[in-house]
Amino acid sequence: MSITELTPDYRGLIDLTGRHVLVLGGGLGIGRQTCLAAAGVGAKVSVVDADRKRAEAVAEEVGGLALTGDATVRADVERIFGDAVERFGPVHGIADIIGIADNGPLGDVTDELWQRGLDLNLRHAFLALQIGAKAMPEGGAMVFVGSVSGLRSAPGHAVYGVAKAGLSNLVSTACLELGPGIRANVVAPGQTATPRIAERHPEPGYYERAGARVPLGRVGATSDIASAILFFLTDLSAWITGQTLVVDGGTGRKFAYAES
Repeated sequence: MSITELTPDYRGLIDLTGRHVLVLGGGLGIGRQTCLAAAGVGAKVSVVDADRKRAEAVAEEVGGLALTGDATVRADVERIFGDAVERFGPVHGIADIIGIADNGPLGDVTDELWQRGLDLNLRHAFLALQIGAKAMPEGGAMVFVGSVSGLRSAPGHAVYGVAKAGLSNLVSTACLELGPGIRANVVAPGQTATPRIAERHPEPGYYERAGARVPLGRVGATSDIASAILFFLTDLSAWITGQTLVVDGGTGRKFAYAES
């Protein structure tokens, strides 16, 4: 059958049964939802988190493997992938959720904060690409969580924005080097209701006010982002690589001075 006549089993394209997905930062928020999403369509899931209790709790939810370590340290990442492969076999999918925004004016950024921002938002992706590729068979998929801050500018987002912009470029370059055997893409969320954001904004009505500015009428849920990640992990996206997919409820399409 020629490629022009090929009609796939579309339901089967989302099935990850028998495949091994490793989620970096899988113990909380978007990472936890990504673990649930992957397990929900049949994947064996390795849950990686710096906090062992969080990793173990999510691993118990999905019947997966809990792993812990510092994803910015090469030796830890090598051990994590080694342990995951030993337990569940080759890694077919990698989802890297790690990232923390330490926002503040550019003039107040110290050398230490600059380096921390690059490590927590970019270095782990470099290590995951380099080390993770060696643990993957042909047909593997990598997905990294970026941010709209890496595509547009905002006061106080200098370090985070630079790191996330670098992430998109890193992944688009990696797709050229890793293809055709491995695909690599980025999901760039807009404002999303994560546990960390909830801690920063405990004031009543925060999400309702923020959601009023979004064309789809609400801020993102962690499941919204996990759904986009799952798309890139499955064969539904078999001919997509090197892309950054914005998932922001349409906010980025608004003119800067448009009313909510």
